Amino acid sequence: MLSFLARYQFSSANDHRVAYTRKRGCYVSVAVTRALFWYLALLCLMFSCVVIAKSPPIGPLHLADARKVLEQDKRVNLLSSVSSEYPPFYSPDIASNGLVYHLTEAAFRHAGYSLSHHFYPFARAKVIIKRGLADVLVGVWYRESREAWIAFSDPLLSANILLYKRVDSQINYKSIEDLRQYHIGVGRGYANPIEFQDAQLQTEAVSTDIVNLRKLLAGRIDLVLISEDVANYLITKGGDEFKGKFEPIGEPLSVEQFHLGVSRKLANYQQILDDFNRSLREMHRSGEVQRLLTEYGFETNDYWKEKIILEAPLKSVSKH
Repeated sequence: MLSFLARYQFSSANDHRVAYTRKRGCYVSVAVTRALFWYLALLCLMFSCVVIAKSPPIGPLHLADARKVLEQDKRVNLLSSVSSEYPPFYSPDIASNGLVYHLTEAAFRHAGYSLSHHFYPFARAKVIIKRGLADVLVGVWYRESREAWIAFSDPLLSANILLYKRVDSQINYKSIEDLRQYHIGVGRGYANPIEFQDAQLQTEAVSTDIVNLRKLLAGRIDLVLISEDVANYLITKGGDEFKGKFEPIGEPLSVEQFHLGVSRKLANYQQILDDFNRSLREMHRSGEVQRLLTEYGFETNDYWKEKIILEAPLKSVSKH
């Protein structure tokens, strides 16, 4: 690069005889200015190449590391599970990886299975399962299209999905079509509410919900589609950065249910699914599920509340 500058300066001196321009009492060398411009341009180009070379792969293109880890699980006879980080439901930052994972692991242990777990961005976790590198996907929402590659367990927990805005925003809406003018942050690879998805709104996908909240705070998007529990968790954890900055808007767009997804590439996937569901029902009857719900602060979760209410008449009849 230095030789390039030397050649350029030499050429400029001979061909152009270094013109000078007087401006406010200072002499500015046109040749030197041009050389400096090209020098900085080349530096920027080199820096861009380095950044691109060092950037992590986008999406699930390079799964060698995941394959190596998951193959180790199989060698020691562990059922390998994967998920994204989705606090407060499941996350390595929460005790026992959060309630949804704790329920999953406890049900498998009750059924006689040993489980390992690895966290990945959700889009990558899906590809890992689709390629048969892992056995089960923890905390997946039901969509008919997903039936092709996983078998769904009984529900584990429910979540209200709604929109959040900044408290100083005047945004309001009556129907989903009213949202067409706004830019809405969503999670990459997430299963958005059907009505929301079909409306073809202006959405921007990112890998985590906290990134969306920061974009919303900075005014880079107008709304965020997010679970109510996730929003409350992140806002509380965010302290002064998020305190008093956001509020929900409208009624929930959907109520989703978390399931275990068992890979259909497993020869015995149906047996694993049956064992898991049976174990989960036994834990519910014994009161273990309710104990865990209370331990994690989910004792009022809508799915289990409705389930208990529906079962109450059956228990009453069985006593007579």
